[in-house]
Amino acid sequence: MLTSFLVLELTALVTLVWAIKFKISKLTIWTFIAVTVLNAIYVYWLMPVPTLSQLVSPVAIETTALVLWTLFAGASAQVVERVTKRGSRISFAGLTIWPFVIPIVAFVISLAAGISQAVTVRPMYDSVKATVKKEAPLTKDDQPIALSAQASQNMMKKAFSQVPDSSMYRLGDLSAQYINGKPYYVAPVEFAGFMSWFMNRTLPGYFIISATDINDTAHFVKEKLDYSETSWFSHNIARKIYMRNPKFEQVGEPILEIDNNGQPYWVQTLLNVRWAGQLVFNDIHVSLTNADTGKTTVYATKDLPKWVDAGVSPEAATRMNRTYGNPYAFNFRHKNQIKPTENGSESGVTPVFNNDRSISYFDDFTTVTSNADSDKGYSLINTRTGDLTFYVGKNVGIMDSDGAMKVAKQLHPQNKWHGSNPVIMNIDGTPTWVVSMMDQNERFREYAYIKGADQNVIGEGANAADALASYRNALAGSVQTASANDDSIKTETITGKVARVNANATLDDKQVVIFKLVDDDTLFTLDPSKAQTALLLQAGDDVQIKAKTVKGASVANVIALTNKSLK
Repeated sequence: MLTSFLVLELTALVTLVWAIKFKISKLTIWTFIAVTVLNAIYVYWLMPVPTLSQLVSPVAIETTALVLWTLFAGASAQVVERVTKRGSRISFAGLTIWPFVIPIVAFVISLAAGISQAVTVRPMYDSVKATVKKEAPLTKDDQPIALSAQASQNMMKKAFSQVPDSSMYRLGDLSAQYINGKPYYVAPVEFAGFMSWFMNRTLPGYFIISATDINDTAHFVKEKLDYSETSWFSHNIARKIYMRNPKFEQVGEPILEIDNNGQPYWVQTLLNVRWAGQLVFNDIHVSLTNADTGKTTVYATKDLPKWVDAGVSPEAATRMNRTYGNPYAFNFRHKNQIKPTENGSESGVTPVFNNDRSISYFDDFTTVTSNADSDKGYSLINTRTGDLTFYVGKNVGIMDSDGAMKVAKQLHPQNKWHGSNPVIMNIDGTPTWVVSMMDQNERFREYAYIKGADQNVIGEGANAADALASYRNALAGSVQTASANDDSIKTETITGKVARVNANATLDDKQVVIFKLVDDDTLFTLDPSKAQTALLLQAGDDVQIKAKTVKGASVANVIALTNKSLK
C-alpha cells in the first residue's frame, strides 16, 4: 500500500515542481495537499497491487490531468493579467515537454504489458502444478453434491426470516466445506448497504445446509461477525487483508469457513502477480482472518491449518483451468489447446467431496475449434493445495458436460427440469456423467446417470442408490451393442434351474424371453431369434447360459443358451 502511494505522490510532486519552475500556474501548498488526499483515497479504496501494470494507468491519468490543469490555469491567469494590466502577450517561453514524458512512458509500459500478456503464456502455464493421469479416481463411493448452489441459496432465502431484522441484510456467497466431518454449504449474512452497516456494525451470523442430504433444511447460526465483505472502511475484509499483504492479488471472493471450535474465519486466496499483471499459481498463499477480531495470518498452502478446506477459491480454480488449457502464445493452430466448459455450480467449477474428506474442484475440457460435444478430459483441483490433476484415458472422446446437460434437459421436457452440477464418475469401469436434476425453482428432483459414450444409456432415481441401480440395469440392457473393451461388462457361464419364465415379453417393441434362475435374483433376457429353443423354456428346466453381466445390475443379456432338460 505504501509503495503504491509513494509512486503516485512522487509523480504528482515532479509535475507540480515543473509547473512552478516555469511559472505556469500559481500553485500553493493546498494544491499538493489536495492531490495527496486524492492519492490516498485511490490507494485506500481501490487497493492496487504495486506492479507496473496496475500503477501505470493511475500515474498516466494523474500526470496528464495535472499538466493539463496547470497549463489551463496558467493560460487563464495570463489572459486575466493582459486584460487588466495590459501586460505582455501570452507566452510559455522555455516550456519543455519533459512532463509529458511520464504519461508517454506510462502508455508505453501499458502497451508492453499487453504484449507481454499475449506473448508470455508459457510461464503462467508452467506455474500450474499439474499431473496427467489416465485412470479416473471418482467412483460411486464419492459423493456428488445433490443440491446446486442456486438450490441451496433459494432454501436459505426461504429461511431468511430466522435472521433478526432480516430486512437490513442479504445472503452472501456460498462455499462448500466440511463441518464436523460432514459436507455442507455455508453462506454468511451480509449487510444490505452502507446504512445497514452504519446502523449495525456487526453481522448476526451465517447459514448452513447439507450439501448432499436433499431432505435437509437451511439452519441459521447466530455468531457475531465484526469483519465481512460488505463492512466498510477498516472492517472491510478485503481491505483488512490488503493492508496486511498488499503485494498479493486477492483472487475470488473471501470464503467463510468454520473451524473445529465453531469460530468463523474468512479464507482468501492470494496469488503473486507478474509485472504485466499475469497471475502465477506455483506459490499460492492463503489469508485467514478471524471474523470477530480481525486478526489476519497468511499461510503457504503447505502450512494451512487442517480444518481449512477451501484455501483455493473457485475463481482461482477456474483461472487455473483456463491457463492450463492454453500452453502456447499465438496458438493459431490451437496445438494442444483445450478449454474448460465451466458448467460447474461455483464460478464454473463443481466441488466434489472425496472419501478422504478432501474437496476437489471438478471441470471438464472440450475442443476450442468445434461445436461437437466431445470431451478432451477433465481436471480435479485440490482445494487446499491448488494441485491440478488432469485425467484422460477413457474420458477422451466421450460427451462433454455440455452434451450431458443437453441430454438431461430432454429427460423431462414436460416438467422443464434441467441438469446441474455435472460430474464424471467411474461406475464399474465406465465413464459416467452424474447430473443433479433441478426443477424451475432450483429444487432437487433426482439424479441422472448418463453413460459418457452412449447418451441412450441412462439411469434415474430419487437418490444416488436408486439411480445407480437403474443405471446398471440400463448398462446391462445395452450389452448387445456394447464395446468389447468396456470394463463394466463381463461374459459369464452360468448353470442353474429355471424358476420363472415369460416367453412373450417385449423390450423396445421386440419379443424377448425373460427368465429367472433358482437362488439368483438376476433377470436374464434373451432374443428368441438367436436361440429359438428359448421359446420352449419352462420352469424347472436345467440350463447352461452364457450371459453378459454388469456388476450390481439386476438384468443380464443371454448370448447363448443350452437347455439340458430339452430332449
